[in-house]
Amino acid sequence: MPDTVVLLLSVVPLAMVLMMIVSQRVGEVSDAYTGEITGRGVRSSTGTYGPTGRYVMHIRTDQGRELTIEVNGRTYQSLGVGDRVVKTAGARWPVRPE
Repeated sequence: MPDTVVLLLSVVPLAMVLMMIVSQRVGEVSDAYTGEITGRGVRSSTGTYGPTGRYVMHIRTDQGRELTIEVNGRTYQSLGVGDRVVKTAGARWPVRPE
């Protein structure tokens, strides 16, 4: 019995953290907006496996929201400050409107 309690107390917090991460990602994918890139940059950190870089973009939506999103390298290279972007529900990254 005590082993079961210890197991549950160690697994439940991990499951809760994983659920929070998944729900945040689902929210990002289901979000839709149009706007303009107002800034961009690279955040770097050093972890166990060496230095890592994260590509970040700042977007002002047409509704006035200020967003800071993390994007992949390809999206970061293809978009610059001042570019108009469209993010559709279900898409992971914003793109230039066609």
